[in-house]
Amino acid sequence: MELHRVLHLDDLVEGHPRRFELSGRAVLVTKIDGEPHAISDVCPHNGASLSEGVIKDGCVTCPWHFWRFSLHDGTRQGSPQISVEVFGTRLTAEGWIEVEVPAQEPTKSLREHLLESARRGPVSHTT
Repeated sequence: MELHRVLHLDDLVEGHPRRFELSGRAVLVTKIDGEPHAISDVCPHNGASLSEGVIKDGCVTCPWHFWRFSLHDGTRQGSPQISVEVFGTRLTAEGWIEVEVPAQEPTKSLREHLLESARRGPVSHTT
């Protein structure tokens, strides 16, 4: 888990989302009832930036197709089997918001994939 200091709580306007790139991920950070919340900024439907949406009643609405996601648990309203990732937040004693984001697995190059395949050996086909 990587901890990222993003901004001071006083610099975050209630109900107005902000987008940050943290550990290679787009993260939406907002304040609800004075508390910071962080979720993935990418709508799973078509990749829209959720930080461009409207926040109301603890949810953010996707600006493209109006899917609503809870800022508390990431679930889509009306379809809880669909969700966005939720990231832990904490406040420092000085009022800075810190967001916990898992480190992303490094992407393998084509060379790495080919070497891995070569090490496995030939694929046997039985008929």
